[in-house]
Amino acid sequence: MKYRFAVIDDESGLTVGYCRDVVGLTGDIIVETYEKVIFEQFVFNEDFIGNIIKTKQSVHNLYIAILNDEEKVIGSYHYHLPESYIIHKLNYNKGNFNLELTGILETKPSPVELRLWEFLKGAQSLENNIWQGFSKEERSGWLNVTRIHSASNHFARLDKRGEVYTLDGEYISDFTTFFIALGEAINGPGGYYGFSLYSISDCLCGGFGTVGPFTIHWKNAHYFLERFEEEWDQEERCYRFSPQQYFTDLLTILVSGGVTVNFFSNKIAKQEGDFEMDIN
Repeated sequence: MKYRFAVIDDESGLTVGYCRDVVGLTGDIIVETYEKVIFEQFVFNEDFIGNIIKTKQSVHNLYIAILNDEEKVIGSYHYHLPESYIIHKLNYNKGNFNLELTGILETKPSPVELRLWEFLKGAQSLENNIWQGFSKEERSGWLNVTRIHSASNHFARLDKRGEVYTLDGEYISDFTTFFIALGEAINGPGGYYGFSLYSISDCLCGGFGTVGPFTIHWKNAHYFLERFEEEWDQEERCYRFSPQQYFTDLLTILVSGGVTVNFFSNKIAKQEGDFEMDIN
């Protein structure tokens, strides 16, 4: 039997057990003020049980981990229990059963996000621009999924320097798709390199695949420059700056991190000859 999820103890880092499915991970089962989560066909990890052979063990803060087809962790969501769940060596269930817990989900993935994890579970490589056909909601979910996925192997990644990365502006219509395309260009399909101004500053400090100096070739930049005003949705409008200011701040952060940004527009090149704008 292949398991799709694991439950990991936050304090010890030990895997408590595995299960086939998780009901309520989206926070849709409310019990009073808490979120109930049901781990279907749950089985305790024998290594974890072996660790408590002489003592009573309790868990308080958990990670609900998503497993790939090889049962390796590819992402997780934090789950806080208001009361410790106590496991005793004499009374723990040795077979599969439905484990029900009530607590607080630190972040609640949407149903769309949970579905998108399936793209990262298979052994086959993802294709470039797989997100091109996604809806706006799916693209937002995909960016969050890649962020969480990146955190699962953050410390194993080595940073490159001096590389050249290419963005195809034909697929970039807003800032969400910009960050998706940037993460993919740097770290391959399903890759991540920031989701906001603050996060990209963190990425430029190291641990996310590349650090300055490096170069970004932004092809067909006119697509983004034409669309980003109309794509500035209601949620983003609540911030106290314009999309133009956001774009300027983004470039400023990149340049201050040692990034050279080259803009290429085929549209302009066809009309007026070669066009290139460097920002460094």
